[in-house]
Amino acid sequence: MRRWLSLYALSITSIVIIAFLVPLAVLIRDLAVDRAMNAAEREAQTVARFASTIDDGRDSIAALERTLAAAPDTAVMLSDGTVLGASLPAGVDLAAARELGQAYRQPLDGSEAVVVPVLRGAGAPWVIVIAVPSAVLTQDVESAWVILGALGLGLIGLAFVVADRMGRAVVNPIKDLVEATHRLGKGELTVTVDPGGPSELAEVGTAFNTLTGRVSALMDRERETAADISHRLRTPLTALKLDIEAVGKHVDVSRLHQDVDELERVVSHVINEARRSVREGGGVVADLVEIVAERLEYWGWLAADQGRQWNLDVGIRDCAVNGYPGDFEAMLDALLGNVFAHTPAGTGYHVTLRESERGLIELVVADQGPGIADDGLLERGASGSRSTGLGIDIVRRTAEAAGGEARWESGDPSGTLVRVVLPPAGGGPVPVR
Repeated sequence: MRRWLSLYALSITSIVIIAFLVPLAVLIRDLAVDRAMNAAEREAQTVARFASTIDDGRDSIAALERTLAAAPDTAVMLSDGTVLGASLPAGVDLAAARELGQAYRQPLDGSEAVVVPVLRGAGAPWVIVIAVPSAVLTQDVESAWVILGALGLGLIGLAFVVADRMGRAVVNPIKDLVEATHRLGKGELTVTVDPGGPSELAEVGTAFNTLTGRVSALMDRERETAADISHRLRTPLTALKLDIEAVGKHVDVSRLHQDVDELERVVSHVINEARRSVREGGGVVADLVEIVAERLEYWGWLAADQGRQWNLDVGIRDCAVNGYPGDFEAMLDALLGNVFAHTPAGTGYHVTLRESERGLIELVVADQGPGIADDGLLERGASGSRSTGLGIDIVRRTAEAAGGEARWESGDPSGTLVRVVLPPAGGGPVPVR
C-alpha cells in the first residue's frame, strides 16, 4: 500500500506540474519572440526617425549608410528601389508598406521581419526592413526550459519524498494491526498494538486493544467455569470469531482516501510556493548621466550637419535611477528624435540634468522650434500624418516604469520643453500632481 500511495501521489503531482510547466514553457517562448520583435521594432522606429530627417542628397545617403553599418540586419529601400545596408530577406513583401504606408511584421522562412515605411511627402516612401533570425527569436529559451525541467523534476522528487513519508505514517500502523490480528488469530490473546498514524487509524488501534482485552477477559472467565459449564464452551468461541471478523469492519478504507486528498492539497501548496519564488529579478539601476552624455554625443554629429547648436548642463553627480539602461536610451532617442523630426534644420536645443528641490532627478529637453501646434499629438498612441506617437509613448512609459512622470510644456520664449521627473534609485514613486 505504501508503494501504491507513493505512485498515486507521484502521478497526480506529475500531472499537475506538467499542466503548469507546459503552458509556462510556451509562454516563455512567446515572450522571447515578442521581446526580439519589439527590440527590432524599436530599432526600426529609430532608423525611421533618423531617415525622415535627411534629404535625398548624396551626403545624407552616405550618412545613412554609415549608420546602417552598425546594424547588420537592417535594410533600407529608397524610393527608387535602391537598397542600403543589409540585403532584403528572401520572401519579404513590401507592397503594403510602399503603397499603403503600413508598418507590420511578416513571418519568413526560419525568421521574421519588421517592415516600417518612412513617409517623405511626395513619391514612394522609403521602407525599413529588419530581419530577426530564428536564433534571436528563441534566444535563451532552451536554457529557461532546462531550468523549468529541473524545477519540475525537483518538485516531483519532493512530492515523492513527502508521499513516501506520509505513506509510511499510514502504512506502518496498518502493518502493526495486520500482524497483531494474525497473532491474535494464532491465539496470542494478550497481543496489543501501539496506536499511531492518523487519528482514524489510532482509533482503530485503540479499539483493537480494547477488543483483545475483552477477549482475554472472556477467555479467563470461561476457563474458570469450563468444568461446570463445558457445554457453553461454544459460546465464547463464537463470540471470539465474531469479534475477530469485526476487526476488518472497523477499518474504514475511505479514511485512506482522505489522507491521499490531504497529500494532494499539500503538494499543490508546495507547487504554488515554488511558483511564487520565479520572479523577474529587480533592482536594476541605470546611470542617467552616462546615458545622456552618450546619446547626446550620438546625436551630436547629426546636429552638426544640420547646423543645430546644442549644449548639456549637468548639475548632479549621483544620478542613478531605477530601470534598465536600454529603456532610458530609447527615451533619450525619442526626445532628441522629436527635436530633429519636428523642428527645422538649424533649430538648437538644450538638455539639463539636475536635482530638484524635492530631491528628485529632473531631465529637461528644450528646443527653440515652433512648439506643438496640435495638443492631440500628446495623447497616448495618437498619430498624425508625420508622427506615429510612439516617441511620446516611449517617454511616458519609461518614466512611469521608473516611478516618475513626463510633462510637455511650452518653452521660454518659444519651442517645446519636455520635463522628465524621476525618483533616485531606491526611492518611492513621484507623487502625482
